Amino acid sequence: MTVYRFVHFNQTQSGEISARNIWSGAHTVHFKRVTGPSKESNTLSPLPEASLEESDVPTSIARNPTTASILQLLSLLYSLNANIDDLLSEKKEDSIKLVPEPSSQFVNTKLTAKLNRQLEEPLIVASNCLPSWSEDLARLYPFLFPFETRHLFLQSTSFGYSRSMSRWQSAQADNSRHDRHREAHQFLGRLQRQKVRISRQEILKAAVKVMDIYGSSPSVLEVEYFEEVGTGLGPTLEFYSTVSKEFAKKKLKMWRENESADASEYAFSARGLFAAPMSADQANTENGKKILALFRSLGKFVARSMLDSRIIDISFNPTFFRISGKAGTFTPTLAAVRSVDNDLANSLKMLKKFVKAKKDIDENPRLTPMQKVQKIQRITVDGASIEDLALDFTLPGYPNIELIPGGSDVSVNIDNVAQYIDYVLDFTLGSGVEHQVEEFRAGFTSVFPYSALQAFTPSELVMLFGRNEEDWTLETLMDSIKADHGFNLDSRSVRNLLQVMSELSLQQRRNFLQFVTGSPKLPIGGTYSVFFS
Repeated sequence: MTVYRFVHFNQTQSGEISARNIWSGAHTVHFKRVTGPSKESNTLSPLPEASLEESDVPTSIARNPTTASILQLLSLLYSLNANIDDLLSEKKEDSIKLVPEPSSQFVNTKLTAKLNRQLEEPLIVASNCLPSWSEDLARLYPFLFPFETRHLFLQSTSFGYSRSMSRWQSAQADNSRHDRHREAHQFLGRLQRQKVRISRQEILKAAVKVMDIYGSSPSVLEVEYFEEVGTGLGPTLEFYSTVSKEFAKKKLKMWRENESADASEYAFSARGLFAAPMSADQANTENGKKILALFRSLGKFVARSMLDSRIIDISFNPTFFRISGKAGTFTPTLAAVRSVDNDLANSLKMLKKFVKAKKDIDENPRLTPMQKVQKIQRITVDGASIEDLALDFTLPGYPNIELIPGGSDVSVNIDNVAQYIDYVLDFTLGSGVEHQVEEFRAGFTSVFPYSALQAFTPSELVMLFGRNEEDWTLETLMDSIKADHGFNLDSRSVRNLLQVMSELSLQQRRNFLQFVTGSPKLPIGGTYSVFFS
């Protein structure tokens, strides 16, 4: 821990610790040399020491059994509510339609206000002196807080001292009109900047190299282009936007492609990008290693964009982040497959009818063994037998991936159809994508801990990294835009501009933002700053 944190927690006063009386006395610090972290585990801001007991309840909360029980119950209810589709995927009644409660129902406003007050004190946050309850609740029970508070907690605790101070100083500068007040806090931290110059012709190759060299650097990354005079934020934002598209190209063979009729060079789809399956043998080939290296670079790229507060435009599938979450928390289900590939989910649902019909016959006590065998062999669904489907043990849509050794020569029949379904589920959402997910996590963690993302839901991470609904109504634009240089919101030129902007199509909005800012989308919680002259 830091010296300040030691002194802070060593105060003998009762109640909440005050930062003001620390400077009034002398403090004796006993210390000894210990082995430092390895290079592999080095991060910009290590997570605090674990405070969990065997029951997985934080020690800061376990002191109060009633509170611990309530939190465990809320956690269970939240998990059931968030994964309600998975719970219903095995039900035979298609008429059951349950709509999950909005996550805002789980937010505790009093805890949110208390955590926000803790995050307002820069020295406490930067010195890692937050009370243990705040860190435990924010990391283990994030549903108690709204997205904005969790995003602020991530920025304050996972991005390092310099960025924490820089963010706080920017907020202070925005709230103060006195330049002298702003300059008085500059000594608290100053971000170093690392400028790199790359070629547009091979921008993905250059981006991979930049991330390998500077991905873990604490400095803010700024990008320039060879033979161009542009410098600063504009070219940098354009770099992140352009590289986002490069990672989404079909030719890289990174992503699952469901829309075969789409002639676009990009793998964009309404469901978002999800890793294409890969067998263990394919992962060891030269091409497989190249794809895995791209996933590692993508992890670094995404983490770097968060660290530097840059906007990227990658439309991930939420299930990608469900799989890459905490180990042991995800089980492949038919509902999860549907979120990735609707056609495959429908096919598996139909095959499950064969499995159910066979199970009903096997469990019928009124039938003799011979009668059961005869009835099982005559099972049909929608007038077709399992043999009529001509399936073998290869992954649907990927005939070069065998589910079992020699699977292309093994036909699916009524006796092994259940095993076939399990293998397809596992290869689509489990073993077939685990290598890609592990590389993405490893690349991300080389910048800052991937575990910090546990504070967000998969849908929120998708929103953070690219796919987000933006409100361009005339009322919102008028509330967000600041007119200056002699103009105001009643000026004819301003009102005409806002009217035109509110009528833009989705693609026109992206093109407008790309031209004005270098990025095709707004930052989370972003606002416009428009100046007329």
